[in-house]
Amino acid sequence: MNKRAQRKKKRRIIPVPIASMGDIAFLLIIFFLVCSEVAKDKTNLQVTLPNSEYVEKTKASVAARVAIDAEGVIYFDGARVDSSKDVEWGVRAVLASTVSDEQRHVQFKCDAALPKETFEPVMKAIAEAGGILEAVGEKNQ
Repeated sequence: MNKRAQRKKKRRIIPVPIASMGDIAFLLIIFFLVCSEVAKDKTNLQVTLPNSEYVEKTKASVAARVAIDAEGVIYFDGARVDSSKDVEWGVRAVLASTVSDEQRHVQFKCDAALPKETFEPVMKAIAEAGGILEAVGEKNQ
């Protein structure tokens, strides 16, 4: 029994090299950043943006994008929707997992020729869903 006890004690421990773990982690991060789809405006709408002297560029990231073309067709993240109620439910779904106000920005773009009655219900739907409205426009020259 003495030999068996010695054999168990002489069991070798194989070291695991962890020096390159940081390199592997950063390579994985870079891989997923390159392969991920960056959120961008997929509507490609040709709209005449409204002019204002109060336009300024924001650096906030947007959780969703809402657009209305010249004919009054509403798009939510590039997909056509039927009404402002659909926009409200879509924004609620997107913002359900947000924690801070920085994650609640919703970009809103519409044609400058649209009447108030067309775009106001959509803006109200974004606000009622808890989104922070980021309207897109052009600065007056």
